[in-house]
Amino acid sequence: MSRGRRIAVIVGGAAVAGAVVAVGWLGFAGIERTVVAGTQSRICGTMVGVSSVEPGRSVRVLGPSDATLAVGDRARVHALCVVEVVGIEGQHAEGADVDRADAEGADAEGAAERVRLRWRLW
Repeated sequence: MSRGRRIAVIVGGAAVAGAVVAVGWLGFAGIERTVVAGTQSRICGTMVGVSSVEPGRSVRVLGPSDATLAVGDRARVHALCVVEVVGIEGQHAEGADVDRADAEGADAEGAAERVRLRWRLW
């Protein structure tokens, strides 16, 4: 193998490894994740918090953007990442049995709600 070809293989391998790290670890692709309201999660390499504002209807993405988001809304987390709320599920979600959930010791602020988020470059 010639020296030029060997250098090209090394550079190509490094580029592929960098792309795998960017997609997997930093989450720069359109990846969906479920986050429990009241917790923090790493999205696109940035730690953001998610809290329930109106149980079952809207959440707040805390951190770089403090926007209140309903299902289908998007917020820019940083220059290369946009987060979209795909769904809000849990004991206070629309159609859920709120009385039964409260009887089981649910947090009044909806901390047990699961928020499905999707993030990508645009």
